[in-house]
Amino acid sequence: MAQQLCLQSSIASFVPEVVAEILAGKLQLQVSFEQSTYVKTTSGETIEGAHAVARYLCRLVPTSTLYGTNDLEKAEVDNWLDRSLSSDFTTDGALKNLDAILAPRTYLVGYDVTLADLAVFAALKTENGSLKSYPNISRWFNFCASLNSLKAVLKRHPQDEAQPRIKQADVGKFVDLPGAEMGKVVTRFPPEASGYLHIGHAKAALLNQYYQQLFKGKLIMRFDDTNPDKEKVHFEEVIREDIALLEIKPDHFSFTSDFFDNFLEYADKLIQKGLAYCDDTPADQMKKDRENRVESKNRINSVETNMALWKEMKCGTEKGITYCLRAKIDMQCDNGCMRDPTLYRSKLEPHPRTGDKYKVYPTYDFACPIVDSIEGVTHALRTTEYHDRDDQYFWILDKLELRKPYIYEYSRLNLQNTMLSKRKLTWFVDNGIVTGWEDPRFPTVRGVLRRGMTVAGLKQFIASQGSSKSVVTMEWDKIWACNRKVIDPIAPRYTALEKDCIVPLTLEGAEVVCKTIPKHPKNPEVGEKQVWLGPKVFLEGADAELLQVGELVTLINWGNVVIKKINRDNEERVTSLEGSVESGNTDFKNTLKLTWLADVPNVVLTPAVCVQFDHIISKGVLKPDEDFKDFVNYDSMSTQEMLGDPALKDLKKGNVIQLQRRGFFICDQPYSPPSVHSFKETPCTLFLIPDGHTKAMPTSGGKRRKSTDPLLEIQQPAKKQRGPSAIPEEETDKKEEVPSGKSSTAVPTKASEEAVSVPPTQGEATTQTPTPSKAEVETLEKEIKEQGDKIRQLKSSGAEKSVVDAEVAILVGLKTKLKGLTGEEAAPAKKGKEVGGAKGKEEGAKAKEGGGGKAKQKPPQEKQPSSGKQEGAKKTEEKKGAAKVEQEQGKKEEEDQAKKEEAKKVTRLGLEVTKEENTSEWYSQVITKAEMIEYYDVSGCYILRPWAFAIWERIQAFFDAEIRKLGVENAYFPMFVSRAALEKEKTHIADFAPEVAWVTRSGSTELAEPIAIRPTSETVMYPTFARWVQSHRDLPIKINQWCNVVRWEFKHPQPFLRTREFLWQEGHTAYEKKADAEKEVMVILDLYRRVYEELLAIPVVPGKKTEKEKFAGGDYTTTIEAFISASGRGIQGATSHHLGQNFSKMFNIQFEVPGKEGEHEFAYQNSWGLTTRSIGVMTMVHGDNTGLILPPPVASVQVVVIPCGIKASMTEKEKAAVLDACQAFVEQLCAAEIRCRGDMRDNYSPGWKFNHWELKGVPLRVEIGPNDVKNSQFVAIPRDTGEKISVGNDVAVARVKELLAEMYKRLFNKAKQELDSHIVITENWDELYTKLDHKNLILAPYCGECEDIIKKKTTRDEPSEPGAPAMGAKALCIPFKQPKDITPGMLCVRPDCNKAAKYYTLFGRSY
Repeated sequence: MAQQLCLQSSIASFVPEVVAEILAGKLQLQVSFEQSTYVKTTSGETIEGAHAVARYLCRLVPTSTLYGTNDLEKAEVDNWLDRSLSSDFTTDGALKNLDAILAPRTYLVGYDVTLADLAVFAALKTENGSLKSYPNISRWFNFCASLNSLKAVLKRHPQDEAQPRIKQADVGKFVDLPGAEMGKVVTRFPPEASGYLHIGHAKAALLNQYYQQLFKGKLIMRFDDTNPDKEKVHFEEVIREDIALLEIKPDHFSFTSDFFDNFLEYADKLIQKGLAYCDDTPADQMKKDRENRVESKNRINSVETNMALWKEMKCGTEKGITYCLRAKIDMQCDNGCMRDPTLYRSKLEPHPRTGDKYKVYPTYDFACPIVDSIEGVTHALRTTEYHDRDDQYFWILDKLELRKPYIYEYSRLNLQNTMLSKRKLTWFVDNGIVTGWEDPRFPTVRGVLRRGMTVAGLKQFIASQGSSKSVVTMEWDKIWACNRKVIDPIAPRYTALEKDCIVPLTLEGAEVVCKTIPKHPKNPEVGEKQVWLGPKVFLEGADAELLQVGELVTLINWGNVVIKKINRDNEERVTSLEGSVESGNTDFKNTLKLTWLADVPNVVLTPAVCVQFDHIISKGVLKPDEDFKDFVNYDSMSTQEMLGDPALKDLKKGNVIQLQRRGFFICDQPYSPPSVHSFKETPCTLFLIPDGHTKAMPTSGGKRRKSTDPLLEIQQPAKKQRGPSAIPEEETDKKEEVPSGKSSTAVPTKASEEAVSVPPTQGEATTQTPTPSKAEVETLEKEIKEQGDKIRQLKSSGAEKSVVDAEVAILVGLKTKLKGLTGEEAAPAKKGKEVGGAKGKEEGAKAKEGGGGKAKQKPPQEKQPSSGKQEGAKKTEEKKGAAKVEQEQGKKEEEDQAKKEEAKKVTRLGLEVTKEENTSEWYSQVITKAEMIEYYDVSGCYILRPWAFAIWERIQAFFDAEIRKLGVENAYFPMFVSRAALEKEKTHIADFAPEVAWVTRSGSTELAEPIAIRPTSETVMYPTFARWVQSHRDLPIKINQWCNVVRWEFKHPQPFLRTREFLWQEGHTAYEKKADAEKEVMVILDLYRRVYEELLAIPVVPGKKTEKEKFAGGDYTTTIEAFISASGRGIQGATSHHLGQNFSKMFNIQFEVPGKEGEHEFAYQNSWGLTTRSIGVMTMVHGDNTGLILPPPVASVQVVVIPCGIKASMTEKEKAAVLDACQAFVEQLCAAEIRCRGDMRDNYSPGWKFNHWELKGVPLRVEIGPNDVKNSQFVAIPRDTGEKISVGNDVAVARVKELLAEMYKRLFNKAKQELDSHIVITENWDELYTKLDHKNLILAPYCGECEDIIKKKTTRDEPSEPGAPAMGAKALCIPFKQPKDITPGMLCVRPDCNKAAKYYTLFGRSY
């Protein structure tokens, strides 16, 4: 029977149509063309969506290679299918990446055409005309287009011509809804009217609207008013207004209370079916019972009894109000939401809409699925936090026989330093921490709008998030950066000065004039404003401190002024200035730009108050066990009195403006003239609008020029906390806001004199420069122009980066030569790469200063808009022409730099999640980005890269040397085990059976008997031991092997921690006497302790495993247990087993008893093992949010040496001096047996290297710059503290060894403190359960028998960390060091166990 395949007559169905074409001879398909793409299977089911249909068709033909030939290829195909749907797939950056990927390939995946090729081809089809600049894509695209199957499909759709590519909007990925049909989709937004909408609600509402509009469906706005306690009419009105503000127009408004009668009928139905019962268990006790899976005594009540009690509830009788109605589902279910949840509760409070008609009210979880079904909702969009409730949602619909909507999950919006819980936000309001729900510090829709967020900016941010399921906690910078894109082009520019810090400037030759200027330098449509000029103006005090006599400065929107006199008080502070207007001088390039206000009679400046808000929660991400009240920022608002433009009087509430050189502001309260009652005027109140770059209110004053503040150079325009001396980014037109280098030599401030000592020739150029000949200048300018053209040509042709960089260096040299010739300052544009982290940026900037640590720093160079604008001003006409050429060239270079910056943002060099917010994802990123692990195409197996394997080699070297001292010899046994040998010890194989991998085939031939791959080697080695041992003289046997084993884990593979194949050492020994064997068990265990504590700096708890947890087939097992504080889980470090005579009896390892001829005894055996899991434990324990931290004893590179401060302007001799010093230092440390490496690569900036080696965890970084070479010193930075320590070369080796030893101690002590502080001793079950959920290990008295019950009772309803399975507490070990003695009568910690406790046992969740 043919399957029905429906396709769209457009490129939208290209992929499944080509698949159908290729598989035409192998499938029976009835193809038709309609408005959507789907396939109807022979069973009548419908599969929708182009890619889903294509996958389905491929699976119908197992021999087809379209979906890949193995699991790895299938995964790659899926990846390309997803990427082809991405909104940014055809951006320049993505196409460049694709071009590089296709360089060595004919096909995207494997060696034949796959769905990946088809999907990407379809995505690029409309890009055909713009692919010429990507040679590899063009080659691949033309090859695909020549394939017969593709040609046939393309021929059927001639209307799909290639169109010019348009710029993609900044939108996230919106996933197609399952089962969605055009015109039939119904979504709903169901807020509870118990507070104001916050931006998390805004995301939900906009997401529902997106799908409603996409499928031309219907959007229902439903108020969830099931709880009369919380429901308030006021909030309903507010929410309606907020929805209108967001420009959302629901098709229908409804209330859950509209269906109260329906709910009562459905409740009756469940009771009558025996699926619900009335329960009077107190709420607190019910919560405990559900956690402990204890059934209520009322669960067995008859239907008649429940109906009678239900009637009492509905009538609100004294007895009825003590009951609730619960569903009867499964109290033993691992999903806590299915443990008899509450459906109805008794409440006597009147309802805002129904009054006192009802005495019982349904829970949201009961009402929601019913109303969704009744109202015709087709797709219920819910955040992932509701995932566990989905089973309950569908159970209710199943039992009531109601239609089921689709549930689509998306991630909730999580923001740092923010509470989105209505309960917690209400606490802030009720306690007066904020002024109300509209407070600008609140994440409510009204709060962010009042702070300056625009609806367009908010919608753009929500759109950029898409409908992803990835749960991340974002910084606020992203949302404010979206808003900035909206307000920057339309915000009028004004001026305001700090009221208490203004300095008067008297101008000779100035007259009182009023002129009209644009409010926005780039957008005339914003309008115009009047600016007054006059003989007396006010400047910022910080600006005035920078000026000096004879200096030429520019007053923005006026012109140039020469400073003639500076008056100071006794403390050398500037009190006033005198100058003259240079109306004929229009050279504004190399002057300091100043904001100002004229003091004109009868023109009153506008008083204003600038307000800046900080986060009301001081910590970015709170841990589950942290109380938000402990992190409340009670000082989250600061104000500053200002004097502003007279035009500020005209601002209206809600107007967004930009104060030049200060940032964006929104008018919260307009200016009001003096009141007739109080005779006081009301200043204009302006709220600072964050712009995604700064986190603190910009200070007064302009940008510092060179030699003023050596800290300026490390200031980056990235999101970074600014100190009191930080200078804000300016937002006005570059000609107004960016001061170029000045032509006069500045007098350094006192602070800068202390930090900087730079001769004039190395700092700023003086005004008295020699006049070069015209011919020399013109020749150099021509060479610069030609070199610039050459660089542009190289870039457009896609030349190698190294070639372009070499030519850029030549260009910089020419510019430097020109500046030296003309006397202007030489400040070439910086093109070094920046590191994608704040720390790297700061240190990268420090590296550019040319020295380390406490060495003197070169004064920072002022930020320029482009390299062209850094050229000196030419005072002759021909120089102006040359400057124009330079400006154009600079503009091009600026654009290139901007592209590099954009590319930098997506390099993803550093970690993208924190250890606290998602430990599992953090761990995955650390081990991959630190180059420890490479993923492999067999799930659960991984490639150990050299960086990780070197750690294993260090462990191996230590342990191997120690066991040799004990007489242990290394050997190697085969990895294959016969079934007969493996099954000889039944208990042993029973424990390993689920994990054993079997070889069943040789080529295409089935083996006569399957062969196992060793999960451990007892059954491999012991038959050999039996042949080796005949007499007591053959004992002891002490064998160790370094090998791999395979255990086919299916639980939750994690590299190093739980893998299907891992490396280990396994020791196997046989003794004549039991005492000797047991002594060795403890000796080996102590060696394992030393590995963890002395090499890996990880404290451990030695102990004995319980009977259930001991090695299968052994007498007992000893263990060392480590602790991962980030996840609150224990992990087994290594084990040493005493096997007794169990295995020797099975394998007949016996010896003749000395002195008793013919009498034999069985040997006593041990086995012990340590695995590469130790590397994962080390990573988990010591790693931080920057990356790996390696303890010095196991680091393959203990010290990395990085040259800093090498610049293009330095001579080759100067560069060589720094590099030679670095190389000499490396050799010196290596000679002292310190593992050291120098990073001399010239294609990465120092800042990039800092981040790279920090990510890889190198214990100590050494920086050497020109100043360090001169001062015979270096700067050392330990990885764990980041502290910069200057060290003299004369004590280099000794000090480096000290620093490494100190770091080891710090790591161990920190881990020891974490372990000790997270071990809780208790005899109380409730405390055990509570403390366990707070990421602790528990020492509790234990009978030794009820471990499974304890584990089951402590199993959580949700995973203990993202991506990991839910689990209960298991017995980790019985510590050798008991916390206290077991007293007579002490019982097991489990409350319903009446057995006597035997010992304190360490319980905890584990890996």
